[in-house]
Amino acid sequence: MPSITFLTSGVSVEFDPADDVNLLRVAIRNECGVPFRCASGNCGTDRVKVVAGAENLSKPRKRERDLLGDELMDAGYRLACQTYVDGDVSIEWDPSQKALTGRAGELLEQKLLAADGPRPDGAGPDGSLPDEGDR
Repeated sequence: MPSITFLTSGVSVEFDPADDVNLLRVAIRNECGVPFRCASGNCGTDRVKVVAGAENLSKPRKRERDLLGDELMDAGYRLACQTYVDGDVSIEWDPSQKALTGRAGELLEQKLLAADGPRPDGAGPDGSLPDEGDR
């Protein structure tokens, strides 16, 4: 049977591939520790990074693409509440992450992207740009 591996919490859950399997619902039912708030794709608190098995996930919906944006989507992030699974997948997340809304969401996004590599605009992890003399 296929399984979802929740790397951050060390839990692996098998499921029947004939079932309609929502990533967040499985995480909640099995106490896997994925943070969440609204469970409807509006806050981004349940974003996870897909480490393996992206081909076994549902196609991202507009709400998910709009909230995460191209950069986070391209970096492998998905919203657990909006994602359905039909095969083996491994995910991870930051257990202390918060919602992606307003300016706070922009700063969190910058922090997440900085952890995955340098930003193309040269900004630091906090989003600040270096002084001209530092470039």
